[in-house]
Amino acid sequence: MPRCSAPTPVWKFVAGPAAVSSTAGSEAKRMRVLVTRPEPGAARTTARLSRLGHDAVCMPLFETTITAVVGDLPPASRISGFIATSARAFALFGAGNSADRSIFDSPVHVVGPATAQAAREAGFATIDEAGGVARDLARAVIDRHSTADSGDTRTGSEAAQRGLIYLAGVPRTSVIEDALRSARVRFSVVECYKMTEISYSTDILISGILSPPPDVVLLYSGGAVRRLVDLATAEEVGKTLNKARFACLSQAIAAELPEQWRARAVAADHPDEDSLLASLAALG
Repeated sequence: MPRCSAPTPVWKFVAGPAAVSSTAGSEAKRMRVLVTRPEPGAARTTARLSRLGHDAVCMPLFETTITAVVGDLPPASRISGFIATSARAFALFGAGNSADRSIFDSPVHVVGPATAQAAREAGFATIDEAGGVARDLARAVIDRHSTADSGDTRTGSEAAQRGLIYLAGVPRTSVIEDALRSARVRFSVVECYKMTEISYSTDILISGILSPPPDVVLLYSGGAVRRLVDLATAEEVGKTLNKARFACLSQAIAAELPEQWRARAVAADHPDEDSLLASLAALG
């Protein structure tokens, strides 16, 4: 399976306000759709696709392990806010992790609506949502942090002890951290979840999950693209994807596809699942 080479244009699907509805599956062609996102989101997406009339198949490429507890955070008095790029980050505040309630008074800066919802469910009330990609989140955090600092009435020593907490996963890109360091924004990283590859044997893939071959593969991250490419290096697995089309959560994710896949790809207009599923209408 060839790796990415010269850029190939990816069709960006622009969804109308009623693009995803309870009748979308019956109005469009029924498709076999491979869902690659981790659990528990994979099961929710699979169920949603089934309600839309599609044949949904679940094949998570990664599993999530929570690697931190609330006790790993600094005291609430030293936290000026949180940053998160994934809903998984807020599992840190789940059952059995008792936290100082004042910590939930801290503002939270998140990448998109799913992460915002997870923050609300965890107990946070002040949530700033960015445009769906890490660079937009970093820019918004820098702008808002600078504004907040200019109106801070605490003494210099008090203000210097406070900083943002980036609730991060492993592995991750360096976009957020690079941007904050360049802007000299005070922050620290708490690695609170880890994404681990799930192994599938070639026999299980070609005789089970990928039989019959999918019409469409849903891809939610660059890591998922790279993992799927690795699996497809097995010749028989690669053949099952020869006619598949790829619906990607963003243009950045689509850009990581091998060129021959990129020619059959569509990117959601906005990096959320409503837009992603709406793009299936264009592929049907």
